[in-house]
Amino acid sequence: MPLNDALVVATVCGATTLNVFLSGALTVAIPSIGKDLNIIEANLQWPLTVFSLAYGCTLLLFGRMGDIFGARIMFLLGSAWFSVWSVGAGLARNLASITIFLAMLGLGAAANTPAAIGVLASRFPPGSRRNTAFSILGAAQPLGYMLGLILGGLFSQSRATWRAIFYVQAGLGALFVVLGFFQLEKQPTGSKFYAKGLDWGGAFLSTAGLGLLTYALAASASAPRGWASPTIIGLTCASAVILVLFWIYEIWRGEKRCSGFDASKYLETPERSDASNDWDGVLCLLPFASFPLFLCGVVFNLIGGWLLSRVLGISLMLGAITMNMVSALLFSLLKVNAGFWKVSLWVMILLPGADLIYPAGTLQVVSAVDNDSKSLAGGIFNVAIRLGSSLGLAISTIISTTVSKHFQSAHPELSSDDPRVLMAGFRAAAWSLVAAGGISFAIALIGLRGTGIVGKPSEAKSAVPEPEPKPEASVGTVETMV
Repeated sequence: MPLNDALVVATVCGATTLNVFLSGALTVAIPSIGKDLNIIEANLQWPLTVFSLAYGCTLLLFGRMGDIFGARIMFLLGSAWFSVWSVGAGLARNLASITIFLAMLGLGAAANTPAAIGVLASRFPPGSRRNTAFSILGAAQPLGYMLGLILGGLFSQSRATWRAIFYVQAGLGALFVVLGFFQLEKQPTGSKFYAKGLDWGGAFLSTAGLGLLTYALAASASAPRGWASPTIIGLTCASAVILVLFWIYEIWRGEKRCSGFDASKYLETPERSDASNDWDGVLCLLPFASFPLFLCGVVFNLIGGWLLSRVLGISLMLGAITMNMVSALLFSLLKVNAGFWKVSLWVMILLPGADLIYPAGTLQVVSAVDNDSKSLAGGIFNVAIRLGSSLGLAISTIISTTVSKHFQSAHPELSSDDPRVLMAGFRAAAWSLVAAGGISFAIALIGLRGTGIVGKPSEAKSAVPEPEPKPEASVGTVETMV
């Protein structure tokens, strides 16, 4: 890969990696933050919740803005915004300030994530270089989270304190902004921005629906009765109603020919059938996550990028789902006193198998849309993965907690934190993952039949902008514009 291309990939991947770096760092640093800022335990969830809320519910909005104003501009603005508010977070003095600053950080992450996919899709035509770029982008995610866990713990326990986390990422963010300003090309000659404006109705409905759902998922963990709490039930139902209205609204816009992004194209892409990838982070609730898990995530992303031009897309999907199913099955059979090398290591090696899907799914999604909708495609793909992971974690937590309580009721002599009580719930959650993998396998087998090799160089012509404007969407197509 030429030096200029390598710098572009490093800049884009580096900036987006800071988003997951922050998530990993906060996971281990939040107790130190709470102690330093005198935050009571019941309120410790808010800094993490607002970051996820601001990030998850604005991905679609910023994705479309990237298509309107240009992926390069949105990437630079989002990364600069992220860097500036990182400094603010490092200077926070109380719960209110750290909460507001992390919400602002979430907006910056939501702005540069879909734009990053748009930048890479515009820079690299279909072929080996695009495959490599997207596989590195996928590999950077588990790597960033792992570094966040390590450095977050080290800083929190050192004289630098947790504030160093934000100062370091602010400096790195500024570096990537400078590199991006000089390395990222402006809109290629002959290409076009999305010219139909911003769909304010769709923007409001999607942001409100995703925001309520994200908040319900985050708040359910600390609610007095969990998912049975009236507040959580109400928020979840409200979000479902709003998202249904959003879908109906976009169908109506499609019939009126108001939108230029045909969502029906996604019905034949890996993104729709990536249920296994949606469950990728579910087993993080189990007590065996460690270095091999993240290392395998990096390796599988890189392997996936290499296989894109050599293996059928459906074969990658089915293979990745099978690895997840085997991993969950092994864990469901795990004994409390079993040795690490006998079973647990293989569970961790196979679990990130779904990362094989990430580069293939991303490539297929951006190839399924017009050149003026690449950033929105990236936003939709990231929303699907994020919501799938959140829903999977919530469902598996409910299953695990419920089964553990029933097991303890049947064995009152055991405490709630007894390994046998916990493992009963963990095994039940693992079996739910096996079932989810089976459903995903069936969907992929039926819905993705006929899927060819995703990363073939012969598709390069699709990256060349059409000389003439494309015809408006036909009446009746399902379209999404945010």
